[in-house]
This record gives sequence, C-alpha cells and structure tokens, in this order.
Amino acid sequence: MNQDTTDNTLGDAPGARGYFRRALAALDMRGENPALLSTVNAQSFNWIRIIFGIALLYDAWTSLTWTHKLEVSHVLGMPTGDPVLHLMVIILAFVKLAIAVSIIADRGVIPMSWAGIAYAFFVWIVFQHGGDFGKDGTDPGVALPYVIMFLYLIATERLRKDPDTSHNEMLTLARNGFGLLWGYDALMKFHPYFLNHFMGYLTDAQSATAGTWIGGYEHIWVVVTQAFGPHLVALAVAVVEAAIAISLLSGRGLRVMGPVGFLLSFAIWSTAETWGGPYSFAVSSAPASLFGTASIYMLAFVFVMILYNPLELLRGKTKAVSEGSQ
Repeated sequence: MNQDTTDNTLGDAPGARGYFRRALAALDMRGENPALLSTVNAQSFNWIRIIFGIALLYDAWTSLTWTHKLEVSHVLGMPTGDPVLHLMVIILAFVKLAIAVSIIADRGVIPMSWAGIAYAFFVWIVFQHGGDFGKDGTDPGVALPYVIMFLYLIATERLRKDPDTSHNEMLTLARNGFGLLWGYDALMKFHPYFLNHFMGYLTDAQSATAGTWIGGYEHIWVVVTQAFGPHLVALAVAVVEAAIAISLLSGRGLRVMGPVGFLLSFAIWSTAETWGGPYSFAVSSAPASLFGTASIYMLAFVFVMILYNPLELLRGKTKAVSEGSQ
C-alpha cells in the first residue's frame, strides 16, 4: 500500500495522521475489496449528498423553534429565559446550518463532515445521554445514524482523489459502524419487551394519526400483523435485523441485504415513526429528529446500494440465461 496515499486519505481528520490510520489498520480496516464492489465514481453519490444536506438544512431551520428551545431547556434543566440557553440554541443552529450549506454546496465536505461527526456525538452524549435505554427503546438514538452518513460522505469524497477502494479505510469504517448499529438494534429487538409489545408500537402510531390517511395506512399494518401473529412478526423483524448486521459487518451479501435493509427501514419509518411526524410539533433537541431515525438509515442504505448495486444480480442472472439458451 502506498504510504503517501494512505496519509492523504486519513490526514483530513484533525489529529488523524498516523494514529488514526494505525488504529484502523489494527482493526483490519484497510479498505474495501474492489472485487466485491460495483463500479462507481464519486459523482454517483452527488444526489444523495444533496438530499442529506437538505435534511440538515431543514433541521437547522426548525431547531430555532420554540418547541426545540423548550426541549433543550428540559434536557439541560435550564429556565427558558436563561441567556446561556439562548446562546446555546443559536450556536447549535448555526453549526448545523454551516454543515448543511457546506454539504449542499460541495465545498469543504470532508472537514465539515468531521465537524458533523463531532456535533452528532455531542448531541448523543449531552442531549440523548448515550441513547434510548427506556424499556421500549429499540435503537441507540437518533444521532448515531448521522455519524454513519458523515463517514460515508468522507469516504465517497475521497474517491475523487483515489478511486482505489482498497485504500479507502473510511468506506470500511462506515460499513462496519453501520453494521454495529444494526447489531445493537437487533439485540434490542430480541428483548422480551419488544417481542411482547410489538403490536403496541403499531397501535400507538395508529392512535396518534387517527382521522388521517396515515392512520388508515397504519391500520393496514395492524391488520396484516394480526393476521400473521404479532410475536411471529416481531421475531421476524429481529432475525432480519440480525441478518442485516451480519451482512454489513462481513461485507457479504449486501446486494441482497442492502435493499432488504432499505425496505425494513422504510417500513419502520412509515409505521412506528409515523413518517417522522407529527410535523406540527416541530423538532426535539436531536438533529433532524423531525424526519425520524429510520429515514437516516434509509439514506445510509442508498450509499450501500450504490456501492453494492443490487441490479447486478439481475443482470448476471439474465446474462446466464441468455448464454444457456445459445
């Protein structure tokens, strides 16, 4: 491996030169196997970068709402009239705005993505206290999926300098980090509370959206779940999430599990998370929580499906059939 290329790849992170590279190498994260990836270039990811930037921009705008300020006040135990609270809300909003504009404009994406990672960890620790550990918690919090998105942004931006994915440690770090998130999710899904209260997540969502078209959509899922049995469906969700985690951590089968993960994330987002709403309530203190957690998982799976194009399976099958008929 070329030493200069490796240093340039990881040297964009503050303090990363040398130490970060050796740490990733010790974890066997030296890059992705080009033989397993689809043929892509950095421009293939432009549109998903812009969509993610728009989500961040919208969140920066909504973070200045009164509801957001009340949430921050509650979490920090500070009165709403405290000038320090006002200053903190404004600073956080401007940080998110700067990150969003940078990503949309495609200027300074790598350093601002590192700033986004630092910001997401700050939110995860200070506001989310390390994730949702309530009895009905099923994921490690809203902020961590954003970390995965920022890692993928850094990795794909570096493809512009060096298209050789075997040198791109950040792709491996993003994939494994995403796999760990799904592994955590799967473990939470195997807990008795989730398995025994799965129907409650759907009925609560249905009640919250009663009288709207979303309520009717939720009712369809309730009927289908009751037809198959809530325990069976809950167990199936846990098993599928575990399979997704294994696929991401191993880097195998992602042309199949990538679309499966995207569809499962969409199902969660459109049911238990009620499409990220209700939107009239604005946002909480977590970044872009208005859109829900699963929507960010969906965006991360778009990166996965670009890198591991599932259409190649169909093309390969079509080619094999064509050759066999000759």
